[in-house]
Amino acid sequence: MKVVKPNVNLGDLPYFDSQLSNEQILRDISFHFDREVPNFPRLRSLTRIHDVLEMNLFLEHRYKGLFMPPRRANKINNLGGVSVLTLNSTAYSLSIFLAWLEEHNVAWQEVIAIAPSEKAKYWLPVYRFRKHLIERVEAKEIGRDSANLYMNHIRQFYEWALKQRRIDKIPFEYKTKIIKKKRKDGDIDFLFAGQFAQERGITVTTTDLLIPKKYKQKTFNQNELAPYSSEELELLYGSQELMKPASRLWVELAHQCGLRADEVATFPASAVKDPVLSLHKIFYVEITGKLSKTRKVMVSSVLMASLWAYLNSTERQRRLSKWQLEQGNSHAAPLFINRSGKPMIAKSVSNVISKVRAELNGKTLERDFHDLRSTFATNLAKFMLKQNLPIGFIQYKLMQLLGHSDFSTTQKYINFARSETFDKQMSSWVDKLFGEHLPSIHDDLLAIQQGDNHE
Repeated sequence: MKVVKPNVNLGDLPYFDSQLSNEQILRDISFHFDREVPNFPRLRSLTRIHDVLEMNLFLEHRYKGLFMPPRRANKINNLGGVSVLTLNSTAYSLSIFLAWLEEHNVAWQEVIAIAPSEKAKYWLPVYRFRKHLIERVEAKEIGRDSANLYMNHIRQFYEWALKQRRIDKIPFEYKTKIIKKKRKDGDIDFLFAGQFAQERGITVTTTDLLIPKKYKQKTFNQNELAPYSSEELELLYGSQELMKPASRLWVELAHQCGLRADEVATFPASAVKDPVLSLHKIFYVEITGKLSKTRKVMVSSVLMASLWAYLNSTERQRRLSKWQLEQGNSHAAPLFINRSGKPMIAKSVSNVISKVRAELNGKTLERDFHDLRSTFATNLAKFMLKQNLPIGFIQYKLMQLLGHSDFSTTQKYINFARSETFDKQMSSWVDKLFGEHLPSIHDDLLAIQQGDNHE
């Protein structure tokens, strides 16, 4: 059971283009309109062929936007579906599920319990697989977040199967949950502000497939955070690799905006503006991140000027011309394109740190590309703490800019930013990086306060 990544034609209006000859076993399929998708994830198995065909069709429908189309997906997929990056994650989850089904000789289509009782439903394949994941979490083979991601993709597959009438009912239950966050001090909690702050919360619909919090591994240890020190940043920015315009911009988008490698690779060219023609000191750019969620990030005028220069550089125009020969439409092109005129991939972006390590001649650089995002989050937390902004607003702003959905994930950066060690190492970098952001941050705070007063 494995995931392969062939080039796939997802064109429109398929037809058989020839008669069968004596040598042919299968007729060739052609399309009236070709749509080649490179490295499209497909499940492959010699023992579960029917299941693989079903799941591959599900992946195709997700990509084409025929099932659960994400909001504003056309920025990364002009068919209206999810990105290939998201599909890779989904395909991996399905491959784990299929391997488990094969190992236990189970049919995923079994959706009705033998007895109509709460206990009996846990014999259904989807709940047995959930139990298998819980055991792996307890054994510390995978994290709880990974297990929940697998279950989320399996849930989507079953919902698709119901819509396609492959099954008669959903083999799990939905439930409504209210997420509350009570105030523990005098600070305004801007996420849940209002007259009834103690009772109000965000209502979400979930399923009983989630892995319970009691299985969560030990709480975050502050020492596990790995932001760059000022010395490591100096090594990084002083390297020959970062003399290359694209490499330097990749690092700056992660370090100054908190972008992940895949978010840098798909950064929209349409978001790049000439700051000279604008009165704005800060530019808000909408990006599509993890699980196809969209959020707005802050880009300083200095960084935007660098992005604008790269957008209009000779090298980028040369790569864009190759893109146009293959894709036709230059408006959908991302900012960063490889030498072959194809979209840049996340691995190429993150490899910039490996290239820097190779040239350091004995000096060590232990951090990786994702640690630049940690550096951004910790820096910004430190900056806002120094401005004496309300802790509720700091939590809100960090969650908004990083795309977090969990308070605890955001809080670890605030805790680390308060530490004495970080203060000594990074205080000079903090003011340098985020001084230009201060008016915009204060505007956001004022807008929330005024909105709260009008309720």
